[in-house]
Amino acid sequence: MTEPAPEGWFSFAPGYEGDADEGRTPGGGSGNGDGELAGKIAATQGRRDRHKEMLAELDRTGADQISLTDPDARAMARMTKVGVGYNIQLAVDVKHKLIAEQAVSNQVLDLGLLAQTATAAMEALGVERIEAVADRGYFKIEDIEACEAAGVTAYVPKPIRGPAVREGFFGKDVFRYEPDRDVFVCPAGAALLPRYRGKSRDNVKVDYANRDACKACALRSRCTRSFRRVSRLENEAVLDRMAARLAARPEMLDHRRNSVEHPFGTIKQWMGQGAFLMRRFENVRGEFSLTALAYNIRRAITLVGVPGLIAAVRA
Repeated sequence: MTEPAPEGWFSFAPGYEGDADEGRTPGGGSGNGDGELAGKIAATQGRRDRHKEMLAELDRTGADQISLTDPDARAMARMTKVGVGYNIQLAVDVKHKLIAEQAVSNQVLDLGLLAQTATAAMEALGVERIEAVADRGYFKIEDIEACEAAGVTAYVPKPIRGPAVREGFFGKDVFRYEPDRDVFVCPAGAALLPRYRGKSRDNVKVDYANRDACKACALRSRCTRSFRRVSRLENEAVLDRMAARLAARPEMLDHRRNSVEHPFGTIKQWMGQGAFLMRRFENVRGEFSLTALAYNIRRAITLVGVPGLIAAVRA
């Protein structure tokens, strides 16, 4: 949920104006005299000083953005546009479409936010286990692993990405991993063996390859330019288990579309809240907490009516 104000974020670029062509008379004079030129020079110098201050602030904080309208907001991709705002996380009850948990973040991507949102929903609902369905933007092995450890059964489809896919070659998904043999079987049926071992962030990564098989492979032009390597993280079994769950229950992804999109659509269209009215984290969090409460009350009235809601409150 973002505020449509792309002018509110700062992009570092030369801010000089073409003042050499402005204010000139046909005879080549400055027209308004040296005062106007001095003012333009001072304004340009002021912008340059402000840019330096912002660059220093980015270096000090380690951030990569500065918002001029709200220091806590960030530029977020929204469909085909960019707007300055916040990242709203919702955990929605599939059966009743009630908001079980909500959070406001200025993290641009959803990666890493699934476990904390799902565990907060578990606490709010008073349950020890829960199933959580999310879109591809939440696919992160560390997050899926954290969900599994916390009692959250995650269903997140794997995004189709990687250098091989970008170049038009076979994706990793067509290589079948056999844990008993610790090999990948390629589309041509050859076994790729573990050859290289190294670090990938906080994980141990193993690369599987078979140079000899690639040299004589009839599918080589569709797979690689030289020889193919397929990587696997040491804890990737957690992703294998999730992939097996999704293969057994593909309808789970439909549940996500039919549940979590309902509150967003209601809040934006029926309740008319397409942008936040407040600024700064705490204020925006308070605003959206009230929004979520209003949505839940309205939804409860739809489900049980006003008498039912009053009876539930009295109970």
